[in-house]
Amino acid sequence: MGLVVIADSDVRFCRRLRSLLESEDGVRCDEVRTLEEASALLPLRRPDVLVLGPSIAPAVALEFAEALKPGSTVAVVLVSSEESTDLLRRAMRAGVHDVVPMDQQFGEVVRAVQAAMTTAGSRLEEPRAVPAPSRGRVVTVFSTKGGVGKTVISCNVGVALAKSGLKTVLVDLDLQFGDVGIMLDLAPERTIFDAVQSFERLDAEMLRGFLTQHSSGLQVLLAPVHPEDAEVVTVNRITAIIGLLSKIADVVVIDTSAALDDVVLAAIDSSDAIYAVATMDVASIKNVRVSLQKLAQMGYDHELIRLVINRADSKVWLDPGEAERTINAPVVAELPSDRLVPRSVNRGIPVVLDAPRSGVAHALGGLAKNIAAGCEEVSSSVA
Repeated sequence: MGLVVIADSDVRFCRRLRSLLESEDGVRCDEVRTLEEASALLPLRRPDVLVLGPSIAPAVALEFAEALKPGSTVAVVLVSSEESTDLLRRAMRAGVHDVVPMDQQFGEVVRAVQAAMTTAGSRLEEPRAVPAPSRGRVVTVFSTKGGVGKTVISCNVGVALAKSGLKTVLVDLDLQFGDVGIMLDLAPERTIFDAVQSFERLDAEMLRGFLTQHSSGLQVLLAPVHPEDAEVVTVNRITAIIGLLSKIADVVVIDTSAALDDVVLAAIDSSDAIYAVATMDVASIKNVRVSLQKLAQMGYDHELIRLVINRADSKVWLDPGEAERTINAPVVAELPSDRLVPRSVNRGIPVVLDAPRSGVAHALGGLAKNIAAGCEEVSSSVA
């Protein structure tokens, strides 16, 4: 039997949601009108889910949810009249299970509460003496400027990590125009769109079935085939899928679109490290610097950022040291220009496999070592 506390000053909202939830077997609801009442009731009733209704200002609701995080087992669902990328980001950081816009039908709110109850139930059923399962390292390859070689880097690093023996998953989060499948010569028989279609039943084992195997051993979660399918791959579902993948892989490498949207922010929120890619031109360096400044303004930890300079040997009157100082992030890899790279792309064979002794393949392998160094007890496994 599940217990839901609904906090909102609007009696009609509370009664309508309560009637819908209590029509389900085994669900009981309590109503409170203020957060003060909710704060007093929670330790007494120990509900599975707390619904913060639309009459509560989002900033106040998030502050309340943040205060609940230490030691709390209640799952929080926020119903808000505000809908923005910034709100979603702040909600994830505050530990909110889901955010539902008020303009949605009540059925969407009910589904969010039911999903939260399932999560809360699983948490309570887990034996407390059993340590939490190990989690793989999540890294995002990032640039808001196209044409810098981000996807080439993601694919080659993913293959290098997989060849080293690490269980590696590459996620193509360029949901509308992802090219990972083309660069790895993989047929998109299963994609993240298919995984999302089964989201209500999705667990780590089921998610394995939506991964595509590369000959190197790399597992790939491909982008949707049709751009319009990207609309159903929501931020909350992306976050959940990345979390599931981190349970079955040593390393999860995320390739993102050339944007700073809610999808990219979801990847960054889930990441242990962010590899920002720039090329040796003023426009690219400025673009990365501005993007990282924006992330800093949004509260992201600058210590997570590593800088990758692609085509670092370009004769353009700049050097990687200048880029490092301008962007204010450590350079962890300098990748040389090489005509082997476009050849490998056209063949659908990563250059680390197509020309493993080349300088660019060696540099990409070094970047893979840097990523692997962040994984506990596996840093020496990348040759």
